[in-house]
Amino acid sequence: MRIILSLALLLIITACQTTSSSHKNNTATQTRSEHNYARHYPLHMAKSITNIFELKHALTSGDFKQYDQKTLDTLALDRKQVDTPGKAVIYRYNYQDITDPAERQKVVKLFDDLKSKPGAPHSHIVFFEKLKNRIINMTPGESSKTAACMADYTWKDFPDNQKQTFNKLALGVDATPEEVLDLAHTPTATKPSGKIPKSVKCTLVPMGLYSELKTRFRLY
Repeated sequence: MRIILSLALLLIITACQTTSSSHKNNTATQTRSEHNYARHYPLHMAKSITNIFELKHALTSGDFKQYDQKTLDTLALDRKQVDTPGKAVIYRYNYQDITDPAERQKVVKLFDDLKSKPGAPHSHIVFFEKLKNRIINMTPGESSKTAACMADYTWKDFPDNQKQTFNKLALGVDATPEEVLDLAHTPTATKPSGKIPKSVKCTLVPMGLYSELKTRFRLY
């Protein structure tokens, strides 16, 4: 699974490398092409939200029935942030990734490496520094909104059988071996309809930086 915050920065990093309108168009085309081949990994998501090795193994082998009570209690709270039980699994996976200090430090490194490269306009560097500070200091509320937004658009790409299985996982209903094994299927992510990937919008809107991004980089 792609790193959520790193993916959210993909368009920003490529935009910083643009020096002309023509180059900007080429970069946007490349970004859309790359995301056209992106995939979701339901099995990885399901395994990532528990720390119990036996459950992770059971999800891989198909012997899984349901999560431990602690995970089910967490998912019960997460269901309040989404409109469908199964989305809570995706929400929890996203929230853990977004709030992981190690992942946030990767964002810091991306920006620090970016600033050392020539050619980036000063106005872009100023925005990147602001965005870096906001991401590493995302509030729980901002992280929750981002996780819920990403759960919504990811859910749309899941086939019906995987949606039904995720609903069972979130509700503590026993899943069959066939349902669990089907989670290994990796559905293709929907191709972005514009220049800005959905993950970028999900990350920046809660922080109030989405409009500034579009204005600074002329992404309309």
